[in-house]
Amino acid sequence: MNSTALPAPRPAFLIVDDEPLARMELAERVRDCGFDVIEAGNTADALALLDARGETFAGLVTDINMPGNRSGVVLANHVRFIWPHIVIIIVSAARTPMQGELPEHVAFLSKPVDPDALRAAISASPAG
Repeated sequence: MNSTALPAPRPAFLIVDDEPLARMELAERVRDCGFDVIEAGNTADALALLDARGETFAGLVTDINMPGNRSGVVLANHVRFIWPHIVIIIVSAARTPMQGELPEHVAFLSKPVDPDALRAAISASPAG
């Protein structure tokens, strides 16, 4: 029997934004950087995906302002603690994080996200 090896899956980024159009745009920009993308519309769904397959994610792009009681900052801090290998990029059109609010080694980009800035944030990471 001749077995054919399947190609290794590309690393995936989790994109978390409650605004569908913003999420779709971020997802497309991350795909353009060579990554597979999984999307979530809130932090609860994102955490469920991370709990199921956190070790397979190379990165996370999340908006700061999210519905419910967990912001993107809370999500970023949780991810940094549980899955330290995941690259984290925080985005927002509404506000800039305060000094010390984000975990270490987290990039912040203002919306609308500049494609070159996103590419640079991903490339500056070990996953890029």
